[in-house]
Amino acid sequence: MICASARCVQLYGWDSQCNAWHGPTEFSLDGARPGHLEKALRQAPGRSWYGPIRCSKSGPQANRFFAVIHALPDSAIAMVYCDESKTGPLELIAAIPADRRALLRPDFAFELVAFASFLGSLGDGAGLSLSEGITAALGESPQSDSLVFSLCTGLWTGDLDYALSSCVEKVATAMLDWLQP
Repeated sequence: MICASARCVQLYGWDSQCNAWHGPTEFSLDGARPGHLEKALRQAPGRSWYGPIRCSKSGPQANRFFAVIHALPDSAIAMVYCDESKTGPLELIAAIPADRRALLRPDFAFELVAFASFLGSLGDGAGLSLSEGITAALGESPQSDSLVFSLCTGLWTGDLDYALSSCVEKVATAMLDWLQP
């Protein structure tokens, strides 16, 4: 896969409902304009932020999400919840900007999978497949590409996947923007 943009992002995902790995899906950050989330992250007093995220238009189809986002030296991680959810995150998102890939911890795949398992976000036996998928993606993708790993926990109804997908892309784009020098 060749992305024509200098700001290419490779998105990989794990679907816990069917224990399936997918990706890469390419998207470009070219033309992305900072929105409310990007501005909120840049104004955060530290390396963490939490708050509501609106990922769809208002009205009957409106979906309100809540996110907890942490900037790490080599990446950023987010947990996305349905507003007022008490059941756990709908999605875990890890974003690795291209300019930080050289700083990536050797145990990144293991640590991300361990974190997701600790939260109860992975089905039985999914850890090894997911870890191998992340490791392969890290090794196969060009160093000039940013990477996003999205782990769907299966707590969201399938008929509303489009809303969650939109939110994942919005959060991933904001995290990559936040980590830029």
